[in-house]
Amino acid sequence: MNWKRPARRLPRTFAVIAVAALLGLATAQAQTLPQRVVGAPAPLLANPGFDAGNGSGQPIGWAVTGPQGSAVVINRAADRTAGPGSLQLTDPADGSVSVRSEKVVAVPGRDYRLTAKVKTGSGTPGSLYLEFWDFNRSRVGVEVVAPEPSPDWQTVTLTAKAPPTAAHVTVLIYGTQAPAGVSYWDEVDLEAAAAGYDPRLTTARELFLDDYRIESAHDIGRVVHPAQVSPTPVLRADQPWEHSAYIYGSVIKLGSTYRMWYTCYNDQAPNYHLCYAESKDLKTWAKPLGRGSVGYRDLPASKTNIVAAHSGTVAYNPDAPADRRYVMLTFRSGTVNDTLGYYTRFSADGYSWTEVAAKPALLDGDVSNLTWDPVTKRYVATIKKRMFTARTPGTYERSAFVSTSPDAITWTEPTLAVSGDYADDGRAEQLGGLEGQIYGMPAIRYESTYVGFPWVFSLTDFTSGEYKSAADGPVEVQVASSRDLIDWQRPVRDPVIDIGTPGAWNDGAHYTASTLHVTPETVSLLYGAFNNEHGGADPNDPNRDRHVGNIGLAGWRRDGWVSLSNGAAGGVGDPGQVITKPITVPDGRLHLNATARPEGSLVVEVLDEQGRVIDGFGRDQAVPITGDRLDAEVTWRGGRQLSDLRGQQVKLRISIVNADLYSFWFAG
Repeated sequence: MNWKRPARRLPRTFAVIAVAALLGLATAQAQTLPQRVVGAPAPLLANPGFDAGNGSGQPIGWAVTGPQGSAVVINRAADRTAGPGSLQLTDPADGSVSVRSEKVVAVPGRDYRLTAKVKTGSGTPGSLYLEFWDFNRSRVGVEVVAPEPSPDWQTVTLTAKAPPTAAHVTVLIYGTQAPAGVSYWDEVDLEAAAAGYDPRLTTARELFLDDYRIESAHDIGRVVHPAQVSPTPVLRADQPWEHSAYIYGSVIKLGSTYRMWYTCYNDQAPNYHLCYAESKDLKTWAKPLGRGSVGYRDLPASKTNIVAAHSGTVAYNPDAPADRRYVMLTFRSGTVNDTLGYYTRFSADGYSWTEVAAKPALLDGDVSNLTWDPVTKRYVATIKKRMFTARTPGTYERSAFVSTSPDAITWTEPTLAVSGDYADDGRAEQLGGLEGQIYGMPAIRYESTYVGFPWVFSLTDFTSGEYKSAADGPVEVQVASSRDLIDWQRPVRDPVIDIGTPGAWNDGAHYTASTLHVTPETVSLLYGAFNNEHGGADPNDPNRDRHVGNIGLAGWRRDGWVSLSNGAAGGVGDPGQVITKPITVPDGRLHLNATARPEGSLVVEVLDEQGRVIDGFGRDQAVPITGDRLDAEVTWRGGRQLSDLRGQQVKLRISIVNADLYSFWFAG
């Protein structure tokens, strides 16, 4: 692509239990905060050492309930273990005090370990709780330990398995007046057990959107590469029934034709409709008329490209019965926990639709993304659900949940996948705003993983725009990944599609299609862009009538959303290195997708499981990879081939100097 990138309540007391440390708990793998160091654990908790406080002295990232001064950050060398601060908890003379962490997305069935350091200043110290919460904010699991009084620092540990209904996990430090006391807390650490690791590889590419294949690294960082975007929309709202035309929707290639189902908004009930378009190249789109049965005002269906009332996303399953090849998940309003939710429709041609049931397949609303996973032979739906866990009292928090189905009729109970966290809130605060939420997220099978594109909504206020009651603020597209649709990783938070410069057609809220289009060189994604933020145009905006949604095209190099990058060059800086976890050598030869800049290169060595170089696969024998290489075969001088080690477990040590590494795989 040659497009130009745009500028840029308190708990009752529980019995004390003794819990042994969970041996072998590996690096946290739940949705962590952003990761500073590749291959090193990222935190689950914000401000775990109580090193920062607000103007009242209360710890940032923790909610305090109790009298003023009962829980404060202090800076006193004798009462801390690490960093400049610790938490001083003073049980009130009448009542109690609690200090609870911000919520963290929990992985159901995953083992969690909580450790903290505590010492007693006087009386009895507070208690430490590990809490699990469901979608409805009901506590569904709790473990607690009450440390024995001690003037010396001691480490307390709790372990627990997240219940099947868990959506969030929190940490609570709780003090009560029976008897009153002062205690000090520091180095609170919450970890989730890592998912099982499989050293076997398939022919699918291994990307670096997570640390799944990484054992260690130094002087390497993850870099997000924003898309090249079409300078103007590739599909515009240019018909009378298209007050806006945007895509949360689907684009499916059948034969040589790309088929697009997109949302058109207008003043005819139910306001949101599903429209249809076709293209041969993703750039030029036609809007065939008369394929559906929905007209607009005095225009009959034969004169519109509307194919369904209510919008939705479409998946195509070539192995389904003929009358069910196309599946739509569409939202309809109604009674909460009854008729409000996502409904399944089937079609033989993508134009005429039959609804499966009178009740929704999945509850809540109002954004869905639907894909067909050809590997596991199941439909994957990511739906927006609203939890009353937001920072803003009385409002809801938008989050992305995942459900799967073999037939689009029977669906699994949705599990929380991606939700706004401390980092997302911080992004909104940079704008003088309130908090970050997840407006929607497609989950798409791509090579060895699922790639998610969370639409991160930075709520700035509830006073701006036509739809201010639902909050204003930008919506930007980021990237996430999961190996199993349960455990989602977001190590970096930069947008993968940049917001356009002020005044541009794409300078506001962004959403995406639920389908990717892949060639040997590129990967493309259609996206909907508004030239206003979520709140819509202000009634006094002189350009109010120009504020519409259109559809653009975003593209990256193959695998190109995120790279492992090093910038040392010209003898200045530190060369980087990444070592993989053990992998079982499969058939085929090793390939890299990488770009080496001037004076840059990538060199691959092969190590045994103990980390020793295998004869013939050392640095001196490795042929450096230079230049921009979408498909670079890795070779070694002396004739040794990785096929000589087929079936053995090895590690790859990849030295990276002034270069970006996007993926590796075995083929041919």
